[in-house]
Amino acid sequence: MRTLMKRNHLSRRAVISFTGNDKTSFLNGLITNDLQTLSEQDTIWAAMLNAQGRIQALFFLWKTENALLLDLPEDQADSFLKNLRRFRLRADVQMERTEATVLTGPLDSPRPENSLVHASDPRHSALGWRAIIPASLPHDEATCCTEAESLLNRRLHLGIPADEDITPGQTLALEANMDHLHGISWTKGCYLGQEVTARTHYRGLIKRRILPISTANGDALPDSGTITLDGQDVGEIRSHAGRRGLALLHRRAWNATELQLNGQTITLNWPDWLPKAAEPSEKQDS
Repeated sequence: MRTLMKRNHLSRRAVISFTGNDKTSFLNGLITNDLQTLSEQDTIWAAMLNAQGRIQALFFLWKTENALLLDLPEDQADSFLKNLRRFRLRADVQMERTEATVLTGPLDSPRPENSLVHASDPRHSALGWRAIIPASLPHDEATCCTEAESLLNRRLHLGIPADEDITPGQTLALEANMDHLHGISWTKGCYLGQEVTARTHYRGLIKRRILPISTANGDALPDSGTITLDGQDVGEIRSHAGRRGLALLHRRAWNATELQLNGQTITLNWPDWLPKAAEPSEKQDS
């Protein structure tokens, strides 16, 4: 039972089902990742952008024998569906919310039996696994919460952003590190917001990224606040727990050894999966 308790039911996630002959081509023209590469033993992380390249929604996509399943925050599901239906036109695709639920767990916990689909988290293998189970199956052994504490701690330790770290309609895909977390295909062709995303990537124009921070003295991070460097605003805190958190930081802060948040000294912990050498030089900053 101790092992089972490591599973977490993500109670505020929704699962949308897509069926019809055009489901793959329809979605592929709207999202950052490539559905053509998706198998039934895997999942992909992707975003739907607006025309200006800003993230409207982040989600996971799964493939079953007869449908595509999309896992996203529950409070975004209805507006997301409404937005998608604007693009459907004559495409043979049907979309609807289901009663399925999402489970997650660390690497050392067993994946649930009788799940519809399950796979390792595509952002980083150390995040563990995700699974979608039918609503009819019990998940009493799982801890129920918005984002399970264990998953949140794994995310913060690795420095990996999620839905709560972005501002819909404002955050660029590269600011959410989707380019280094397997969330963008550079070969699939056009999709909504693709031109801005490609230009930002190939010209090295990214000025901000969501990066992991921690307090220098071990105290808990505050719930909100502006991060400063030499008295200048360089970022703002996003999701956090205890002394660890994520922050949207301007490139001026990327080489800083000491940052301030509400008078508290914090440290930037550059993640090992994000190659700092690949970033443009300070000469390109403006």
